[in-house]
Amino acid sequence: MREDDDDFVVEELLAYEPCGEGTHRFFQIEKRGRTTFDVLRQIARTLGRKESDIGCAGLKDKYAVTRQWLSLEFATEDELRGLDIDGVSVLDVVPHKNKLKLGHLRGNRFVIVLRDVAPGDLERCEAKLEVLRARGVPNAFGPQRFGNTGSTPELGRRLLRDDAEGFLRAFAGASESDTVASMLDNARDRMLRRALEAWARSGAARDGLRTLPKRFLSLCVSALQSAVFNEVLSRRLAEDAISIDHVVAGDIAFLHRNGACFAVTTEEEAIAAAPRVAGFEISPSAPLPGPDCLRATGAVLETEDDVLARFDVRHEDFGVRRPWGQKGGRRALRVPLEACSVAAVEPTALELRFALPRGSFATAVTAELFT
Repeated sequence: MREDDDDFVVEELLAYEPCGEGTHRFFQIEKRGRTTFDVLRQIARTLGRKESDIGCAGLKDKYAVTRQWLSLEFATEDELRGLDIDGVSVLDVVPHKNKLKLGHLRGNRFVIVLRDVAPGDLERCEAKLEVLRARGVPNAFGPQRFGNTGSTPELGRRLLRDDAEGFLRAFAGASESDTVASMLDNARDRMLRRALEAWARSGAARDGLRTLPKRFLSLCVSALQSAVFNEVLSRRLAEDAISIDHVVAGDIAFLHRNGACFAVTTEEEAIAAAPRVAGFEISPSAPLPGPDCLRATGAVLETEDDVLARFDVRHEDFGVRRPWGQKGGRRALRVPLEACSVAAVEPTALELRFALPRGSFATAVTAELFT
C-alpha cells in the first residue's frame, strides 16, 4: 500500500448537503502529503483567523490523496478559492447556515491500489470480500490513530493524570533525566517546539501544554479510548465462542441506524436478537471508555474491565473538566462494507474500491484481505 500518494484516495461523504445560503462557507479541499492539522494551521495563518474558527468533519491521512470538507464563517468565496498552500487545492465552495463539526460525516469512500500482489491474490481477495460483505468488517481503529510511534494513547493517559511534564516528555520521546534544553535540541515537530519553548521560558510544563491545540489534546485522549476498544475487539475475535457477528447475554447492542445502544441481558434476548444481527440492523459493541459509557454485564463486562485495568484507567477518569475530557460511549464491533469491488489494474496490482461508515478505517479492510 501507498508506494505513492495516488495509490490511496479517500473522499469524505458529508452527513448532509450544504444548503447554499448562510454566513458559513463549506469548502472542499484536496490535499497530498499534509496532515489535516497542518493544513488547518496554515489556512488560519494565511487568512488571519484562529485555528478553532475552522470547522472540520474528520481527520485524513497524510500520505494519500484526500478530499475533505472544512468550513469558515464570514469568509468570502474568493479568499477561499485563492488559498495558495503547498499540496492543497480548493475544489468547491458552498454557503451553509452552521459550522462543520467533527463527526458530521456519513462515511468515506476509498480507492486503494495494492501493489506487488501474487498470482491468485485477486481470487483470494474476492472470496474474502464476500465474507466481509456478509459478516461485516472488524471495526478496528487504524494505526494512524496512534501516531507515528504509537505513543498517542500514552499521551492521553498522562493528560488524564494531569501530568503536564510527563506528557511533554512522552511527546518528545525523552526520559525523566533529559533537560528541556536537550529536548528542544532534538525537537522537529513545530507544535512540540512551541510547547517546549514555553516550558523553558516559564519553568512550568503546564505553560507548554497550554500552547498545544485543544483538538490535538482531545485526540490524544480519544486515542487512549481507541486503544481500549481495539484490545476488547481483539479479545472478542480470539474467542471461538464469541464472534462479532452475533450478540450474547451481557452485550450492549449497537443500532446501526442511529447509534443507539441497549442491553442484551439474557440468553433469551440474545436469541431473539439474532435475526436483527443477521440483517445488520444491530451489532455487538465495545466501550469507548468514559462516564457516559453503558456498561456490559457478565463475562462481557469482565473482559472489558480487565482491558481497562491493563491500561490503568477507569471510566470515570475520562470525565475530567478539561478540553480533553471525553464522555465515552459504545462503538460497534463490526461495520458494513459497501460499494465494494476489486479488479486487476496491472499484472501485479489490484485496485480496491469500497465505502465505510464514518469513523471506520480502510486498514481494517486491507488487514482482513491479507491475513
